[in-house]
Amino acid sequence: MTTARPDRTYAVVVGVERYAAGPPWDLPGPGADARRFTAWLRGRGVPAANISLLLAPLPAAGGPELDVTAGPAGREAVQEVLTRRLPALEGDLLWVFWGGHGVTDPQGHRRLFYADASTDDRRNLDLDAWLTAATTDLLPGFQRQIWLVDSCQTFVEDLGFARSLPGELPPGGDRLPGREQFVLLASGPGQRAVNDPARQTGAFSRAALAALAAADGEDWPPRMSAVAETVIRKFREGAQRPTSLWYRSWASDVRHLAFPAARRREEPVPDAGLSELIALLAGWPSMTDRDQRQLVLGMLPADLSGAIPRLGAARPDIISIVRTCRRYPGGLAALVEAVAMVEPGSLEQRELKDWAARWLTPQPEG
Repeated sequence: MTTARPDRTYAVVVGVERYAAGPPWDLPGPGADARRFTAWLRGRGVPAANISLLLAPLPAAGGPELDVTAGPAGREAVQEVLTRRLPALEGDLLWVFWGGHGVTDPQGHRRLFYADASTDDRRNLDLDAWLTAATTDLLPGFQRQIWLVDSCQTFVEDLGFARSLPGELPPGGDRLPGREQFVLLASGPGQRAVNDPARQTGAFSRAALAALAAADGEDWPPRMSAVAETVIRKFREGAQRPTSLWYRSWASDVRHLAFPAARRREEPVPDAGLSELIALLAGWPSMTDRDQRQLVLGMLPADLSGAIPRLGAARPDIISIVRTCRRYPGGLAALVEAVAMVEPGSLEQRELKDWAARWLTPQPEG
C-alpha cells in the first residue's frame, strides 16, 4: 500500500457510552477512547476539520481535551456523516473508529447501536452492510480505508430481542475496483469484548491505541498488519483480553483468533452453596430481567465479565454467571457486592448477605 498524506486523511470517530435505553445500557469507556483516538489523529497531523467526532458520553467521561467539536451519536447524526458528508469528500485515506454496544443478528451481520437506541426502538447500524457500501460508488472518494470497532458481537438471540431488531441498509451502489479496506474488530460473531469501566477504556481500544502510538514515525498510515500483530500479541500475553479478535487485511485475508480465558483456581464454595446462590438469584425479581443482569455484570471486573458465556433464559444465564464467578478468585464476592447494589435494603439483599456470611466468610480454625 502506498503512503497517504495526513492532511488528506479523514476520519469518523464514534464513542457511545449512554443510550436512550437508560442506565442498564451505560458503558463507561467508548467516549474516552474516541477522544483518545481523535487526539492521536490530531497528533499525526490530521486536520481538525477532517474529523467527524460523534459522542454520547456519560457525565464522568474522561479523555483528553480536543480542538475538535463533537456532535451527537444518534442515528440522524451518524447517517448525516455517512450518507451526506463523506460521499462529497475525496482523500487519500479514511479512518472509522466505533466504540459501544453491538450484537450479531440471525443473518450473521454485526450491528452497532446508535446512542438513541431504546428498549422499544433498538436503532442500529449494520456494520457488514456499511463495510460493503464503503467499497462502492456510494463512497467514491476513499480508495483506502481503515475500520477499528470495539464492541461485543453477542448473538442477538441470546439477548432475547432478535425479532425486535430493526434493519436498515445503506443505499445501493456499484462496486469499485482497487478498494483497499483494513478491518480490525474487538470480537468475532457471538463473542464479547472486554470493557474496563474503572479505567474508562475497552481492552481492545487500549491495545490498539498503544500499538498505533508505537508506530508513530513510520509512513502514514502505520503498517496495519504490524499493528494487528502487536494487538494480537498483547492479548496472548496479557491477563485482560477480549474473547476473540477478527480482522481483514488489505488483501482481504480474514483471521479470527480466539483467546481462551486464563485458567484460575475455583473458590472453595461447594456445590451446595452454589446451588443455594443460584436459587436465591433466580428468585430475585430484578435478576430475571436481562438488562438488570447486564447492569450487574458491568460492575464486575472487566476480565471476569468478559469471560462469562451468556445464555438467553434467566435461570441458565444466572447459572452461567455464578459458575464462572466461582472460577475467579474473589469472583463470587464481587458478584454478591454487585447484585446487592441493585436493590439496597430489600429482603433479597438481606438474604444475599446471609448467604455470603455462611459461604464466603472464612471460618476460624479450631
